Amino acid sequence: MIIEQHYDDEVLIDLLEEAEEDKHVPVCDTCTGTLESFRDLAGALHDDSVWDERELSATPKPETKNLLRAFAATTKAEDAAAGLIVAKLLAASADERTALLDKNPEWLNAGVVRRLLMHVDTINYTDPRAAVEIATFAAQIAVAIDPALYRINELAKLRATALREQAWCLYFVGSFPEAVVALDRADAYLRHCIVSDCDRAEVQLLRARVYRDQERLEEAIALTRESASIFRLHANRRRAAVADAIQSTVLVHLRRFSEALAIDLPIASDMSLDEESRATALTRAAYCFREISAFDEAKVRYVQAIAVFERLGLIARRSLARWGLARVLLDEGRRYDSALALFKELRGEFEELGMGHDIALVSLDAAETLLALNRPSEVVELCRGAMEYFGKAGLAYSRSAMTALAYL
Repeated sequence: MIIEQHYDDEVLIDLLEEAEEDKHVPVCDTCTGTLESFRDLAGALHDDSVWDERELSATPKPETKNLLRAFAATTKAEDAAAGLIVAKLLAASADERTALLDKNPEWLNAGVVRRLLMHVDTINYTDPRAAVEIATFAAQIAVAIDPALYRINELAKLRATALREQAWCLYFVGSFPEAVVALDRADAYLRHCIVSDCDRAEVQLLRARVYRDQERLEEAIALTRESASIFRLHANRRRAAVADAIQSTVLVHLRRFSEALAIDLPIASDMSLDEESRATALTRAAYCFREISAFDEAKVRYVQAIAVFERLGLIARRSLARWGLARVLLDEGRRYDSALALFKELRGEFEELGMGHDIALVSLDAAETLLALNRPSEVVELCRGAMEYFGKAGLAYSRSAMTALAYL
């Protein structure tokens, strides 16, 4: 593996005035970004206001209060008006939506985008395919909004948020190359507006998920650690736990199960976190226990997680936990028929949810079970379908694709 080397801070500071003459900086996004930060800092230090030692008044300026109140009132009115508009758009077909926007250009506004994204949040785990469609539609509206209607930073952040949501939905159904494109576009908007570190960390966190599933593991683990440190700096405990959780999944890919358990077991027992986060940590811990052949520990945690997801109505997450339980039955080597029945049910569930990546992977598990049952004739169709998906997803040479090829 080739490890990309970047300049340290001292070298970049020395290059402030002549970076364009360097061979590495112009072609390295990481070093270029760091250098730009140093240039901004150097510019700020030349501003007299930085060195102004006068005491600042604790009383807010009237113009600032009026600006914030006006912004809040405008946003509230815009969101209220968007409710009926979004209801009409969601009731229409894709072609009808486009026609409605053509007839009503005033519908291209931030309130409509926010309302659409709120709807996406409610169907992410129950109808992932529809979530992709609506999130993509929201991103298209955000990009099409007239820049004259909003402040530059406000519009850029809205567009980045919509594109990040689109990337999440694409990631969830296994459309990894498309998700990376959406993340790149979100990053581009964030670079041109004033945002908090947490906004960028959210994009980094989603990119880490995608890189993990693309088997770009070292890049993924670096992104999770950086994001977690940013969230902790801002006392955002829940998002730091999410970053830790993604780091755990990368550690699992690297087969460092004890390190992953050291992250997940505390999350699963942390009552300050929500039920969904704790149950998801249970499924990751169960996976680690399965991999170290602690099957009883794994089954207990999968069953606990399935019950929580069922109660919360999180269909996709429930299916993923049931998949883990089926894998335990397979790995125990005693209940192949029960495992195969579960895998077949799960293929149907994932097909209904439009989760292509998971359909391909559960097909490989079903193929493995069929081979254990000495039924090789049924393996070919499953593996050919999986190979077709891996090729379209840009994963033709991944470990899973090689497994499908080996079974064939």
